[in-house]
Amino acid sequence: MTPRVHRTSKSAQTRDAAHAEQIALALMGVGDLNADQLVDAATWDRSDAPCAVGRDVILAAVSAIRPPVSITIDQVITHGKAGTVSGRLTRDGSGTHLFCHIIRFTTTKRNNIAQLVSFEHLER
Repeated sequence: MTPRVHRTSKSAQTRDAAHAEQIALALMGVGDLNADQLVDAATWDRSDAPCAVGRDVILAAVSAIRPPVSITIDQVITHGKAGTVSGRLTRDGSGTHLFCHIIRFTTTKRNNIAQLVSFEHLER
């Protein structure tokens, strides 16, 4: 089942912001992360799992993600070689969680991902 995705702002209207949002959604189990976007030695640090190192390891971890019931994207920011996407998501049986995905690219063209950092915790 595909989760409901709600956007609270118009910040993803630029091409760069939409690209960052697409990556973040893939990290939450919605859509695909293109293998060509990741450099060979990319890393994915997550608050709820060990660090994933390498393109194939990251892609395997992404494919194992169970999508939430709903996602609300509050903010998308891109600047230089980085992008962040943050908001709230709801998981079946565990309530609402806050999330933030930080995406670090190799260049300001934002074609290749070098590092991903993801935080998720229960909203109180």
